[in-house]
Amino acid sequence: MNSSQIILSLRGIEKTFRTDVFKPPFQSLKGVDLEFPAGSCTGLVGHNGAGKTTTIRTILGLISPDRGAVMFRDRPMSRDDRSAIGYMAESARFPQGLTAREVLETQLTLHKVKSQTSRKQLIHDKLASVGLENDANRRIREFSKGMQQRLAWAHATIHNPDVLILDEPFTGLDPLGRITMKNWILAEKKHGITIILCTHELPQVMSLCDHIHILQHGKLVYSTFNDKSKESSLDDALPRYFIDLSGAKQADLEHLLSARKLPMWKTFHQDGFISRLGFSDYPSASAWLQPCMAQGYVIARFGDDQSATEEQLLAHFKEEFTR
Repeated sequence: MNSSQIILSLRGIEKTFRTDVFKPPFQSLKGVDLEFPAGSCTGLVGHNGAGKTTTIRTILGLISPDRGAVMFRDRPMSRDDRSAIGYMAESARFPQGLTAREVLETQLTLHKVKSQTSRKQLIHDKLASVGLENDANRRIREFSKGMQQRLAWAHATIHNPDVLILDEPFTGLDPLGRITMKNWILAEKKHGITIILCTHELPQVMSLCDHIHILQHGKLVYSTFNDKSKESSLDDALPRYFIDLSGAKQADLEHLLSARKLPMWKTFHQDGFISRLGFSDYPSASAWLQPCMAQGYVIARFGDDQSATEEQLLAHFKEEFTR
């Protein structure tokens, strides 16, 4: 990818924490290289302890790396550059005695928006956009969890950032709240904002992200930018259609694959008597139905499984993990 398309990048980031004199140092990031293209949504995925939080804190300047550099618009990121970043934490935590208006006033002060007229209008418009225009003078202690989540979005976006970092933005939301959050993210994408989405939810990654980085134990183990075997597309990289078979062993399915020249599965999982084959497209998945029935295998389930989790995503890239 052309460097002019990359708004934010991490180059060779290493970070070791020494938190206990009785325990060895813990290396959270091990030479991580990441790129985030301008105007796109990139998923940052990994188990707890993979290094996602350390990566975010490094970008925000909350911690300094031992080695490596954070680059913004192809130059080392400065304090002023970080004012172009918006951040929404997993759990919204604001001083309970402040009002919603005061929370946003503080944010605009930090980002050096000096005009009182502009600040007043920005706050009014932003609160209106998240449905809190009638709650501007209420104390945060009176807000429900959903209202605090709306305020957190307003807080992260009120200064019109170029880069928006969202850390598990769907956590704790009811179905309507999840739809609202998704629509907000899509609207920011439409406006050309660069989004970094940290989430455990594979369906949200699939529906929102243009690219993906997978971290494990402080290392980048997969990136759509580095997959040279195919176009960098999540639709190609991740399984979306699944067949659950009863009575089939992997060796038997591998023989059937070769004998009938069937499309190769993207993922294979064995859970007791059930074998799950994952495919990236419907034609590849459906091509297996008749041959499997002809072999006497019971098809327990077939279709587009939107309940897939991060566990399936990480299992899909097992080969990359063990290289």
